[in-house]
Amino acid sequence: MATRLVIVGGVAAGTKAASRARRVNPEIEITLYQEEPEVSISECGLPYFLSDMIGARSKLVARTPEEFARNGIEARTRCRVERIDPERKRLSVCDLATSEKLEDAYDRLIIATGAQAVLPSIPGSDLDGVFTLRFLTDADRILGYVKERSPKKAVVVGGGYVGLEAAENLKNRGGMEVSLVQSGDHVAAAFDPGAAEVVEDHLREKGVEVVTGARVEEFEGDGHIRGVRFGDRRLEADIAVVGVGIQPRVDLAETTGMELGASGAIRVDRYMKTNLPEVWAAGDCVESTNLASGKPGWFPLGDTANQMGRVAGTNAATGENTLEFPGVTGTIVFKVFDFGVGKSGLSEREAQNAGFDAASAEITSTSRAAYYPGAERVYLKLIAERSTGRILGAQTVGAGADKLVDVCATAIWGRLSYRDLINLDLAYAPPFGPVLSPVIQAASVLSSVLEK
Repeated sequence: MATRLVIVGGVAAGTKAASRARRVNPEIEITLYQEEPEVSISECGLPYFLSDMIGARSKLVARTPEEFARNGIEARTRCRVERIDPERKRLSVCDLATSEKLEDAYDRLIIATGAQAVLPSIPGSDLDGVFTLRFLTDADRILGYVKERSPKKAVVVGGGYVGLEAAENLKNRGGMEVSLVQSGDHVAAAFDPGAAEVVEDHLREKGVEVVTGARVEEFEGDGHIRGVRFGDRRLEADIAVVGVGIQPRVDLAETTGMELGASGAIRVDRYMKTNLPEVWAAGDCVESTNLASGKPGWFPLGDTANQMGRVAGTNAATGENTLEFPGVTGTIVFKVFDFGVGKSGLSEREAQNAGFDAASAEITSTSRAAYYPGAERVYLKLIAERSTGRILGAQTVGAGADKLVDVCATAIWGRLSYRDLINLDLAYAPPFGPVLSPVIQAASVLSSVLEK
């Protein structure tokens, strides 16, 4: 009898695990349960769907259940796994379309339940026109509301990268007036103030009102949202998108007896194995190791989820410790109007909180040779350990942020020092950058700080 693999959750980690398990073990039986109507979507593209930049909704659907079926994978959408019995290796499933209760069994199990948007307990958050943005169905609801009511004023609550992307795309959709309200001292809370200030200035240049240090106290309205109140201020609003953060979906895992880590996500070993026999976990519901600090952390990122899914799918398919997942540097990049915004490793504040005696250097350079047409401003900050010079983190804002942050991520992964970066042999031509890369420039300034 063939080994039966059940995967709870789709999108990135679950579908990657299923596809990888099929490739590694052509004989294994695979069933995947997913609550949402689509089994595999590109969540990172959702903000751009709001502005109609993506166009057809189908472009965000990576693979359909029918496509999985052609590969011998049964993908069942609108099905919620409500209970797992690890001793009997059985699951209780609810078909959300019919409310029918189902029973299933597994030999091996992968948990890929992902993360969910946080909707704070704010009065009025149940008003029509108040949304979160996490799934394609959320984007459907937002666009349906926009087409029905043609809102003129939008408020985005939360200045993380989803909130920033939402602000840009609502602004680009028919020229809506957009205000962004952030409870912290600056937007992009994962970044240090220098980078965040560049982002805030750019938002204001593009016509977005930025309010920091303000916690929303109420969504006002009469069935539909009419305004957002915080302190003694009130912003008129025809629509609000709440992007204050996400949290790992671990209720099922926790009630089943899976250990959670300090971050609140599922604890796994380097093979993506949980503490339960024959149970692996992957994706946004899982804790990983921060390679910059060496400490556990939570990194809900699409590329990380895919990489975790590959490891979990391989090991579940073979039943052996075939592949390892080493950890991450937490590298991110996102777009805010004309700027790219990137980060890898630790911020200066995070480095200090992790116990490092850290130093930093920040520079402003150009994306091309200054005399070449189209040269734009680039901000870059490097953080290093004082005693060793090892690069702990990097932050960049401006044109070419993806290239710069990837170079720095590789340096963090390889445990390089600022001395190594000074001597990097990087590509140069006037249309692509200044004669010395901003990475080399920042490392040189850092050397002055550390070698005083």
